[in-house]
Amino acid sequence: MRARSGFTIIPAVDIKGGKCVRLWRGLADKETVFDEDPVRSALRWESEGAGMLHVVDLDGAFEGAPVNAGPIKEIVRTLRIPIEVGGGIRTTTAALDYIEAGVWRVVVGTAAFREPKWLRGLAEELGERLVVGVDVKEGKVAVHGWMGVSEEEPGAAVKRLAAAGVCRIIYTDTTRDGTLEGPNFQGIEAIADASPIPVIASGGVGNIADIVRVADMRRDRIEGVIVGIALYKGEFTLERAQTALRERSE
Repeated sequence: MRARSGFTIIPAVDIKGGKCVRLWRGLADKETVFDEDPVRSALRWESEGAGMLHVVDLDGAFEGAPVNAGPIKEIVRTLRIPIEVGGGIRTTTAALDYIEAGVWRVVVGTAAFREPKWLRGLAEELGERLVVGVDVKEGKVAVHGWMGVSEEEPGAAVKRLAAAGVCRIIYTDTTRDGTLEGPNFQGIEAIADASPIPVIASGGVGNIADIVRVADMRRDRIEGVIVGIALYKGEFTLERAQTALRERSE
């Protein structure tokens, strides 16, 4: 099998209390601090060859409004690669504030499922610069920083999002996130089958083989994978993972 050209490995920088952390299954009380300075972490991934970063304001996700906008904007000012940002973006004002600060794409979650009319308007305004996070817990879409679960199934959700004008989603199995146990490959395949728009996979990557397997899925819409704790714990380097993808496609 061959990895598609353009498949992207996207390092994650999650910010909580102004620090770069990783959570186990998204639980606020299960955090590991990897760097007191998230800008330093972001610079590390850029220097190691990242083509873009996925930055999350975890406090914002839990509280429902941006909390760590300061360090996030500092990351944007400091780095030269594209940055996508999520966490607590539940108003047009919050989304545009990040866009005006130079953020490449904003990621919305809870509000996308609670306010469909608002989502449609935001999708019309932002186009490709909007991403919706489809976070899945117990087979349903999770909301409110993964603390709540809706009644909507992910397949139905992504079709509704696409109909509203959303151009891209991030699929995360919350039970795998931060565990190193491997992605939910069945869930990724199912969402790719259901989705008429590009999908970025997230949650559970523990080794390079996991990345290659996602990249090798013959699903035209899976365009990348977000990797967090495996990189921070040194399970592999970003360079090694990127090399494995290149070799796989030769």
